[in-house]
Amino acid sequence: MSAKSNQFIEKSKKWLTEDVYPLWSSKGIDTKQGGFVESLTFEGEPMDVPRRAMVQARQIYSFLTGANLECVSKEVAAAAVRQGTRYMIEKFSSPSGAFIYSVNPDGTPKSKNPDLYTQAFALFGLAQAYAIEPNKEIKDRAKALFHYLQKDRKVAGGGYTEIDEKNGVSYKSNPHMHLFESAIAWMTVDRNDQDWKDLGHELVTLATTKFIDKSSGVLGEYFDENWNHLRENGKFIYEPGHQYEWAWLMFLYEGLTGQNLKSIRHQLFSLAEKHGTSPTRKIAFDEMWSDYTPKTQSSRFWPQCERIKAAVRLGTEVSKEEQPQYAKAADEALETLFKFFGTPKKGLWYDMLSEKDEFNGNTAKASSLYHIVNAMEEYVNLRGKLTDP
Repeated sequence: MSAKSNQFIEKSKKWLTEDVYPLWSSKGIDTKQGGFVESLTFEGEPMDVPRRAMVQARQIYSFLTGANLECVSKEVAAAAVRQGTRYMIEKFSSPSGAFIYSVNPDGTPKSKNPDLYTQAFALFGLAQAYAIEPNKEIKDRAKALFHYLQKDRKVAGGGYTEIDEKNGVSYKSNPHMHLFESAIAWMTVDRNDQDWKDLGHELVTLATTKFIDKSSGVLGEYFDENWNHLRENGKFIYEPGHQYEWAWLMFLYEGLTGQNLKSIRHQLFSLAEKHGTSPTRKIAFDEMWSDYTPKTQSSRFWPQCERIKAAVRLGTEVSKEEQPQYAKAADEALETLFKFFGTPKKGLWYDMLSEKDEFNGNTAKASSLYHIVNAMEEYVNLRGKLTDP
């Protein structure tokens, strides 16, 4: 492994250990009301704003992963997970079996909208909690959510509806991707339950037969009720970050099931690398058109995270001659990601880099840590297995 990648590993662990977890374990957990806070100011103080269920689920994952990396103590992480899980179940549960979108800081409901994105992450968070405390209450709550999705949200052609408070029912691939992630998480911790296997199979089939466009090879974002891509002047929108993320998830799914998805995974990765990044600016773009032209030239932090994950995972299964290009993509993405961390107080992050390569903002979202620590864990554990560029 190169000196550069070794430095990246040490830099990542040092930043998480010394800056991130001390701050987010002291300021990012509400010791009075319970749960994880939504965001911190750049002075490191919690903001008095509504809290999303998704943030609770993601922070459960973030603290568990931080403990796995030995960047936060197992005791601190376990306590954070227990209180976050309890808060999520108590404050966000709906009688239908769904989870509501958000609550006020005092724990009263803010938005009762049961959007699919929230359901996906609630299911994911419950799987993380079950991994360290496999009790009946957690699994029963997850099963109630699973049955709600089957009963109330199914689409005739497969998949599930998205519900938006402003626009009503819509059909999107992104929440299905996170449902797929939650199915994989449950398949990992609860291997004998057929419901999780069925959910995973349904979602990977939907992705490979409907979400991925056969002519362009890319996976779209927005659809009609029959899972046809919504087009504008003949083109549809896709996101490079999601190409990487689907490729990474399919790798994990293949490891659990043996289903051969290698060519699909590498196609998604290659197209994202070829068309969805800027070699000069060393970034992955936010949005593209299906003719491979950028829709936006801004770039949020998270596509860089997904590029890291996909590059190191997929790089482990290619020839030694091919590995350097995967290693280079991972190194480049992590180098870019660190630029987002140059906030006034350490342990925080900017959300977006403009097309002029400028950052702005004065708060850090708690939801971001899930992406960041996931990418760093993959880089720390896998980068050393790749031949250097």
